[in-house]
Amino acid sequence: MRTALIVLLMLILFTSVSLSAQTQCGYADALDFPVDPARFVMTQDFGAPSTRHQGRYHTGEDWYGGLSSSLGEPVRAVADGRVTFSSPNGWGVDGGVIIVEHTFRDESVAYSMVGHLTDQTGIAFPPVFSCVRRGDVLAAIGDARPAPHLHFEMRINQPDIPGAGYTFEDPTALGHRRPTKFILNFGARAADGFLFAADIADETGSIAAPILFSTGDMIALDANRALGISLDGRVLWRVALEREAVGLVPDVNSPNDGALIVYADGGVGRIGADGARGVSRDTGVPVSAAPLIDNERIVMPTPDGGLVAFDLGLTAPLWTRPDVGNPVRLALTDALVGVIADDGRIITLDVVTGAVLDTAMLREPGALAAAPSGDLLVYARGGLWAIEPGGEWRLRREDAPPGGAGAALLETADGTLYAFDGAALRAYPPDGGGALWESALPGMTGVSALAAYPVGDGNDSRIVLLTSSYGDVIAVQASGGGVCNRIRVYGDARSRVWADVGTADDGVLRIHAADQVIGYDWRTFLGACG
Repeated sequence: MRTALIVLLMLILFTSVSLSAQTQCGYADALDFPVDPARFVMTQDFGAPSTRHQGRYHTGEDWYGGLSSSLGEPVRAVADGRVTFSSPNGWGVDGGVIIVEHTFRDESVAYSMVGHLTDQTGIAFPPVFSCVRRGDVLAAIGDARPAPHLHFEMRINQPDIPGAGYTFEDPTALGHRRPTKFILNFGARAADGFLFAADIADETGSIAAPILFSTGDMIALDANRALGISLDGRVLWRVALEREAVGLVPDVNSPNDGALIVYADGGVGRIGADGARGVSRDTGVPVSAAPLIDNERIVMPTPDGGLVAFDLGLTAPLWTRPDVGNPVRLALTDALVGVIADDGRIITLDVVTGAVLDTAMLREPGALAAAPSGDLLVYARGGLWAIEPGGEWRLRREDAPPGGAGAALLETADGTLYAFDGAALRAYPPDGGGALWESALPGMTGVSALAAYPVGDGNDSRIVLLTSSYGDVIAVQASGGGVCNRIRVYGDARSRVWADVGTADDGVLRIHAADQVIGYDWRTFLGACG
């Protein structure tokens, strides 16, 4: 009995000391990268198979700052936490390892691990059980193979085991998490105005624009499933799809009660707002990507490098056009269809007949956008142009700097033109005068898009929303170009981003990026601009 009592007291004492140490180190309220992502680049992604390691999967990310600027660079704590492993010889000849435990406000725990470290620069490794603060220098990058770099992991287990850095099993199933995604999404959910986040499944999402109903509920496609998401971000239902789906289209016969799923094999099936499946039918034309929709028709690419147009009910094709090429950009106006193909061609088609009106060559992909006039706007390395309904080109802005692959365009109903060249956003007046303002937006990556939303009466209260496929979301004041807010959710070269404020009249900014739908109170998100 006495022995059992002693064991119980020791257990209570150990638990108290452990919890006390954890409490003393505080909660992790913010996360940063261990090195500056503006100076370092990721050279090996999470989950990437390695030929040097018999095809095993990478359990973290490798960050490299250049041959002469990685060795000896400081490595910092990503958040407040407690050191659970610290050894300059943790990986033997491959350098030291430090693991830090982070406790969040919801009492969940994660561990950051940094490897290929050295203490030879005079920076001493922190002792085990010591507290560190976000931004504290932990150690320096050592001389690791094949070149000095940092191995960085986020995990939910193994607090004191360095691990091998590679595994034959799925790293996620073993408790590892994609570090960049973990950090960016944590920051996005801590941003002003955050309301909800719905975790789904497919990091390459969104496959197509979701269908957002006036109630605030939505239907989205993800990993060959259809999902119903409530106005407050709950996943209400999931329906597995037997065929590959490429898009969603509003149901013109019942717009607030369901949508049409477009399948790659040319099939069309209805799905209700409650997840109930309707009768499927076949259009007879396979398609390969999400649809473009205007007031009268739907246009989609086909697997053989062509285009097909349907009416809004997706019945028989209105026209088909072969040999357009694999599209990397598409735009649809009331008069024209614009395609930038992967071979550099830009093809302009008549939207009614599908006839090719013009073909030109670009040095690299640029932005395509529909103007209210029916013109097709093109922003490429060669400048900012308009293609008129007959197919004729004219220079739209002589003073616009070169565009290119990261460019985006928007012309609003009053004729104001917003042009993003990949680094700065500019506003041009309808009368052709000089730029109204210019706002530098460094650090944007991926394919960009622009939209405008009101926050009051008049154009002065309009907000321009710039998004990118890498998850950038930037709200800019239309009256002067001031940045109201800027966040980044996780996205990469595989991802697409959809955002909307206006369809559901509830004042919520909804973003579908990679494998989450995230919502913000629009006015709170805008801060002083709201």
